[in-house]
Amino acid sequence: MRERENESPLFDPLVYLVASARDCLDGPILYAALRMVESVSRFVDAMQEAGLPHDRFLEAAKHQIDEEKDTVMADRQAFVAWLDRLLAEFATEAKRRNTAHD
Repeated sequence: MRERENESPLFDPLVYLVASARDCLDGPILYAALRMVESVSRFVDAMQEAGLPHDRFLEAAKHQIDEEKDTVMADRQAFVAWLDRLLAEFATEAKRRNTAHD
């Protein structure tokens, strides 16, 4: 829990995003993709720290990201294939959530 009221739990993942944006200018594009999914994981952590309602889909995605992200170091093709699957899962979930409100 944050010690001071004015400290947002979103600050840490936002700092990570800003630092990653700068690193993306000099690093391989594959690492930019890694940083983006790592940001998702960090935002889910921040949501939990902020006491926001649990989101089973995002918590499962975080678990998957934390398990799979290191694939980038060993097998580029496997990492890309996993990102494609993760994107498909997010697209399916977005469609489900958007049609649930119609």
